Amino acid sequence: MRPVHLLHDAALLARMLGIEAPCCAQVAMPTQMSSAAAGPPQAFAAFVDGNPLSGGWIVDVEAPARRIVSWSGTLSDEGLFADEPRTWMKAGHERFKAFLDEVGPALQQHERTLCFRPHHRHVVGDVHASVKLLRERAGGPFEVLLSPGDMLAPSMLPQIEDHLVRMFAHLGPVAAAVLLFDVAATAETAESGLLSPCRLGEGALPMPLVARLLAEHVPAETPVILLPGAVESQRGLLGL
Repeated sequence: MRPVHLLHDAALLARMLGIEAPCCAQVAMPTQMSSAAAGPPQAFAAFVDGNPLSGGWIVDVEAPARRIVSWSGTLSDEGLFADEPRTWMKAGHERFKAFLDEVGPALQQHERTLCFRPHHRHVVGDVHASVKLLRERAGGPFEVLLSPGDMLAPSMLPQIEDHLVRMFAHLGPVAAAVLLFDVAATAETAESGLLSPCRLGEGALPMPLVARLLAEHVPAETPVILLPGAVESQRGLLGL
């Protein structure tokens, strides 16, 4: 059975556990509880905010998982998801390379893995950049999520089926996990150029196609990460 995790808000979990301040933004936790012999459930990944290209990106070594999920970042000074074409040009790629060179030894020292969450506004924003990263940094402490909702821009929706096929065919076999949420255009989309995330089945993703691509291109042992709420409904849409 394919592992399924839920992406929980770390601040909420911290309050439930009586922890004063969370050391990450979100935590991917398993939907199935561990047996008593296995101990408490282990976090699959800790999601951190921040911009690796800004120079101020840090990770708390007390994060509850050895896998750290991060954005790859932007050169924009207007916000993490602002539109900045320089990000995809030479300057952005050189800044990203310097970041990888800097954090790689520390990740290995602390036995951590840095898994990038591609976004269409970031330096690792599409299939090509994701595959390039995995090829050039093979053997290093770096991974990539397959996150279709983050990689889709509003302009891609008319050809969404073609984009999804390409994403799953190239990244499905090599991704550390698949982060699956739906996306919808809202009143702010025309101005921001960003789609809004929602649970599977509530947006624009053609769910029968997504379920088929997941089964065809993603190994059975590769985890799926879902948004909390209506979990059984989401699982049903994916055939899990």
